[in-house]
Formats: sequence, C-alpha cells, structure tokens
Amino acid sequence: MTGARAADAAAGRAEALAGGRDGARAWEDFARKFPRDARASRAWLSAARERRKFGDDQAALRDYARARGAPERAAALYESGRLEETLRRRAAAEADYAALRALAPAYDSDRVAGLLRLALMLELDDKPALAAPLYADVAAHAAPGSRAAATASARLSALSAGGVVKP
Repeated sequence: MTGARAADAAAGRAEALAGGRDGARAWEDFARKFPRDARASRAWLSAARERRKFGDDQAALRDYARARGAPERAAALYESGRLEETLRRRAAAEADYAALRALAPAYDSDRVAGLLRLALMLELDDKPALAAPLYADVAAHAAPGSRAAATASARLSALSAGGVVKP
C-alpha cells in the first residue's frame, strides 16, 4: 500500500473508531505514523477530545499541545485552557489563553472566546488595565451580536466608566 493510501486507511480507521474507547488511540496511531500528513494536527486534536470525553485529562493535555497546525491551534489552546481551569490550574489556563493573542485569524471563535476568558480572569485579579486591550480585541473580532461581543463591550464600558480606559 502506498504512503497516501496507508494514511487514508489509517485516517479511515480512526474515524470509524471515533466515539469509542479506541478512538483516541487510533487518532494517536495515525498522527505518529504520518506526522507530515496534513491531517496529523487534526488527529491530535481529535485524540485529545476523545481522551477528554473518557476522563483521561493528562493525556488530553499532552495531545492538545501536539495539535500545532494552524487550523487546529486555536481550538487546541482554548480547549486546553478550559481543561486547565477545570483542573484548577489557573496559571496554565492563562498561559493557554494568552498564546491565542498571536494567532490568526483574529476572528476565530476559539481565539475570541479564550481572550475573553483571559480578560475576565485578569479583571478578577484586579488587573483591569491588562484586561482592557483584550476586551477591545474581542469586541473588534467577535461575531456581531454575539455574547462575546456584548460581554466585551459591556466590560469596556464599565472600565471606561471606572476611569481605567479612556472612551
């Protein structure tokens, strides 16, 4: 079987096993066997999601870190941050969310959601001056009329009223 056909077969196997206990291992096997395949990063993200679903949080975090492809990176960082929050590791969650700042496209929904969470965390830590530019970023790039856009705009208004940022 050629390399491309073998990769397609391995990806098909992983898709067939997705949702079950063997799904994460199948995605991992695919990503390890075909690391240069365009689907490898998505495979790591899928493996992380499968592991998360079955409660293997540490393995999920490792897999999120391996999802480095541009299309998957924002989702991996956001989901990793949410998991870190669940595990009560706030500094790690903040680091994941902060890494979203450098990603493009700026309007990616996972990027926007992560930056909003980071801004809220900073504001709760009594760091409104650090939160304000994040709220501005979210307000500029969130889908119009979305909860993220409304929340960011409301928080910017509150910070402006409090004298933290100039209107």
